[in-house]
Amino acid sequence: MEYDDGTVELVLNQSASSVSVDRVFVDGEEGALGVSSDATVGGPNSRTVTLELSDDVTPNQNLTLDVEATRNGETTEDIIVEDIETTATAISQDGGANTAGDATLVYHGEPLAIVANNAGEQIRITGGDTTIQTDTGTNSNVYTYDSDRLSTGESYRVTFRDSTETVDGSEVTSREYFNVSSLGLSISTDTSITDDDALEVEASANRDGPAVAKLLDDDDDVVETIGDQNLRGGQDVTFNFSFQDAGNYTVNVTDNNTGTTVTTDTIQVNEVDGEVSFEGNGFVTEEVGDVARIPVEFDNTEEATLVVGNDDQNYYAVAHVTDDDDDGEATVLFNSYAAGSEEVSDELFDVADGDDDVEFETQGGQFYEDNSDEVPSENLLAAADYDMNVTTGHVAVSETDDPDAVGGLSLDDRSTEQITIWTAPRNDDYSDLDAEDVHERIGSNLTQTDEVAYEDVAVHAIEASGVEGALDVHGNDALLDDFEDDPNDMTLFLNESDPGPNAEPDSLQLNTSNSDVVQDATNDTYFVAVDTDDVWFDDTTTTQLANDDGLTANFTIGSESELTGDDTESVNESYDLVERDASINDDEDITVRAQSGEQISGETSIAPGTDLTVRVRSSETDEPFQLTPETEVTENGTFTVEGDFSDVNPGTNFSASVRVSGSQLGDSVDGQVTEAAGANVTFSDQNSDGSTVTVDSADLGAGGFIAIHADNASGNIVGVSDYLESGSQEDVEVELNMTLNESATLVAMPHRDTNGNEEFDFNGSDVDAPYTQDGDAVTSSAEVTVGDAGDNGTDTPTDTPTDTPTEDTPTPTDTATPEEPGTTTTDTTEGEGPGFTAVLALVALVAAGLLAVRRDN
Repeated sequence: MEYDDGTVELVLNQSASSVSVDRVFVDGEEGALGVSSDATVGGPNSRTVTLELSDDVTPNQNLTLDVEATRNGETTEDIIVEDIETTATAISQDGGANTAGDATLVYHGEPLAIVANNAGEQIRITGGDTTIQTDTGTNSNVYTYDSDRLSTGESYRVTFRDSTETVDGSEVTSREYFNVSSLGLSISTDTSITDDDALEVEASANRDGPAVAKLLDDDDDVVETIGDQNLRGGQDVTFNFSFQDAGNYTVNVTDNNTGTTVTTDTIQVNEVDGEVSFEGNGFVTEEVGDVARIPVEFDNTEEATLVVGNDDQNYYAVAHVTDDDDDGEATVLFNSYAAGSEEVSDELFDVADGDDDVEFETQGGQFYEDNSDEVPSENLLAAADYDMNVTTGHVAVSETDDPDAVGGLSLDDRSTEQITIWTAPRNDDYSDLDAEDVHERIGSNLTQTDEVAYEDVAVHAIEASGVEGALDVHGNDALLDDFEDDPNDMTLFLNESDPGPNAEPDSLQLNTSNSDVVQDATNDTYFVAVDTDDVWFDDTTTTQLANDDGLTANFTIGSESELTGDDTESVNESYDLVERDASINDDEDITVRAQSGEQISGETSIAPGTDLTVRVRSSETDEPFQLTPETEVTENGTFTVEGDFSDVNPGTNFSASVRVSGSQLGDSVDGQVTEAAGANVTFSDQNSDGSTVTVDSADLGAGGFIAIHADNASGNIVGVSDYLESGSQEDVEVELNMTLNESATLVAMPHRDTNGNEEFDFNGSDVDAPYTQDGDAVTSSAEVTVGDAGDNGTDTPTDTPTDTPTEDTPTPTDTATPEEPGTTTTDTTEGEGPGFTAVLALVALVAAGLLAVRRDN
């Protein structure tokens, strides 16, 4: 038997010297438990074996052991010990419950293990109107008893009498007490629900413990079992069963430790009438030959039958639709091109979401009878209005006379509109793109054009309605001119624009190895991307497309196709294939200044969005340097890179060239590094009303701005001038971001306009950085007096080089920058500071010391 959280006592029919356990089975499954300690034999050649399992076994579980016993030096064959009795609570001799006040709590129904110190010990159980006199049995220390024979609310005493041990001639006795209490297991549930409701049962009990809940049908067959939840003493626990079909059910909940089972009243599950409908008004418009998108909505059902057309319209088609993902909707795709054809009836219906499902059932009517053996497009559905209806469930067409909802499909005449040419960077892969991906590229690396650089991708956008259905049936390859026996006579040709006099134009061979087709059926547009580096003329296998070839893209639907109504439809667009080329500065020599942010610009024939590098390399061995700034070609075919030449000596000569994927495009140009643009500034002591200051004069070699810093050159920027042209400026007024309320020291600092946008964008980087001299920022400081006191002071010396500030915003912030070694930052409290209001004084803490600052006072 098993007791006390995994202790097992076995009584053998013969004595053994040792016993080992090979396998443990719980409810027939091996491996759920193991043996935590070796089996011990009660004494030499004893029949009593005790072992410890790795975990407890509850009374409702079946325990089986596979053991081997050794007797007289011989090991037995496997002994399978089945149906080992399991208990819930142990009352052990000398267990500590030797007074009524220390009684062990036993829940009514629990199997008890009365555990004595010795085998064969006498046991007496008394309490209420119960008296039981027994013993543990020969070779056993344990007596088991079902507490459901005892009375709830009573206290009981177990008396152990050991006849093998005496004191003063009397047998030794000991007592243990236990109280029997009700488990209080109860359950509740809603006894009338629908098949659209979850079946839930709440259970409560007076103590924690494992439980099993079983859902049974009318025949008491188990439908579902939940066995991984525990009861919680004094709390409700919910057992959630899955949705059930209509019928009558009951639920049993069993406490594993006591075996106590309670059962619900009959639970009636009622069927809910489902309903299906069309989204919106139920009317869909599409062109003949295209794929119509028909949205179906589901309410309390997953199944619908869709009918398109009727006998009066000489055609109908039926499909069974399933909302497999239970989201209440499914969009059915009806291929009007495949309608009426038996050969491709499996292409007639599809779903937009792969998580849903649709199955073609049947089609009929005079149109079907006349065309069922024909290849699609030999005769297409007429441009007309067709009825639609949808019915709950998967039913036959004869059961759709009273549908849940009606709608309509309008098929309009189709058309072929135009073809436009676009270009994309070389090696752009269109094989796995969808329409959304293509549209995202427009304006960045997909640009409309009439010239395509050789080796770039030429993208042909065909705008034509009514061709989607044919492409869905035959595949996108039907647009390429190597599609043999095209039943639609529908093809894109790329022909020579100018074959010369008295000659037919040659065509390029388009196939799946050099072309990709992307459908944008929603917009009736089909993109054909052609790798211009991998196409050949069809008159020979050795004539490849080359620079300066003129091409005419021609999309044609022939007269043999029903898509055109016996008339040929054709649209054309011409474009030139041009050399891959690039030029810098119109191939003229360039100069750059010995400073950061210098720009080099040019133009190229290659596709916008292409990554390119401008390689700038010294022409002089005694002044070696190389820069490789990168950029992308813009939509108008230009490019601009920025380089930092601040470490290059003025007078150094260099060459610059454009490189794409490691290869040079166009010719290189020569260039020279010149002196960095200089600046000087004069900022005198002055009176101010606190809102503006005036810079006496400034000379900005390349134009730019004058920034006003608080306290010193590393202080916060508290004002910036408008953009100033290059050359001398006088009396430049600068509006302050925050008002001064008392005297303060301010510093004027000229900044360049490195990006040429005439907006101050300095953020601590090279963009719109300060003018420098000998590596330090040019500054001039002034004492600014607020109010009437004081006169304008003498000029403060100019052209004082100062370290470059690192403040990253022109507006004071509430965040102080950590100090660098060798600098000091003074915290300013209310009422203190260099003349700012209390708010400005607080936010004007500076990022001091990022560069050593020199100031001329």
